[in-house]
Amino acid sequence: MDLINERVEHINFGAGVINEIDGSKVWVDFKQEVGIKAFIYPDAFGKFLKAVNTTIQNNIMEELNIKQAEIERKRKEKELEAAELEKKKESTTVKKKSTTRVTKKKITS
Repeated sequence: MDLINERVEHINFGAGVINEIDGSKVWVDFKQEVGIKAFIYPDAFGKFLKAVNTTIQNNIMEELNIKQAEIERKRKEKELEAAELEKKKESTTVKKKSTTRVTKKKITS
């Protein structure tokens, strides 16, 4: 999705225009007092930025939701792996019962 020259609103900085996108970062040019600021893409659109064009905003939010779902899936996968490792560890660590030996003394007369 081409976001160059798209107008956005920031909760603190106000109106701005996207002037560069590079991988997971987006640069927005705000008023002169603020200047150019970099944000993590698409995460910033869930917290700080909103595209003026609602179609673009909806597409970005869909992308963000997909990213968050993938992160959640990986987190659950790691939790499951950790639980399986713990279970495996518990099953291999079998506690030995302590036994006491009783020895009989020979009585000699």
